[in-house]
Amino acid sequence: MTSSPLNTQHPTPNTQSGALFGLDARIALAVFSIISVVAGVAMVLNMDTTSAKSLASELADTSRAIETAHHDLNTDIFQALDEPSPKHAFQALYDSTMLRDELRGRWNGPYVTFTTTRNPKYGEMYLEKAGDNHTDGCQNAPVCYLWLVYDDVRPAVAEAVNEVMDGAHEDAPATNGRLQWSAGTAGNKVLYYRIGPALTPFTGE
Repeated sequence: MTSSPLNTQHPTPNTQSGALFGLDARIALAVFSIISVVAGVAMVLNMDTTSAKSLASELADTSRAIETAHHDLNTDIFQALDEPSPKHAFQALYDSTMLRDELRGRWNGPYVTFTTTRNPKYGEMYLEKAGDNHTDGCQNAPVCYLWLVYDDVRPAVAEAVNEVMDGAHEDAPATNGRLQWSAGTAGNKVLYYRIGPALTPFTGE
């Protein structure tokens, strides 16, 4: 009786090459995916840093504009308003009709390039008065400050601009330093930038 040969199959060279090619492709795809994620994160971080530097410059420029307006009007900007409000205080930087009639002749603006209280990136802009901590009212504060407020700033940008203006190792950045914030809408921040001591603690509202 003749025994039949064993039916043992060995992968052909072509099959082995195909398997290796498939494995190489999967490895390459995984590496590409990792590189894409890292590059994406780096790009977002770079965008946040760029936005923070631009916002820091904008805040500083607006702060100087408010100081110049105070100098020209020779009075607190809230006291100069025909109808005092945080929004009108900012509008007075580019629109003299917000002022009382007798003070419009002293106005040498516009002091800012904005023509609206709506910032193209960071929500509404307005002015408020508060203590050294923006959550404290002026009534019991040792010093009353004027604050510039942007009401819709992404957390990453708020934190990055805080590093630019107050330093990276600040304790409790939300309530300390020249730049502070509160919780806003949709997870964003209401950003407060301290201009300097207010000329009066009153807003006239």
